[in-house]
Amino acid sequence: MATHQAAKPHLVSAIITGWVLVALVWLIFGFLSQNSLIYVPMLVAYAVWTVVSLIIFGRGLDREMAADASHADH
Repeated sequence: MATHQAAKPHLVSAIITGWVLVALVWLIFGFLSQNSLIYVPMLVAYAVWTVVSLIIFGRGLDREMAADASHADH
């Protein structure tokens, strides 16, 4: 049971950290280029990657947790 509670906040904190870093890059380079619209595709690409990675790694985490739970029963 403890693994279920430990993995989810870790995943959420990784997503938040990633978005903070991407936002900082977008703000810095947008400010330097005087046109932040140039970097909107980067935000869109990262949003897509966030969803895709949640699907891919989320399934992997669920399988891993299910395997851990079944091993803990034995």
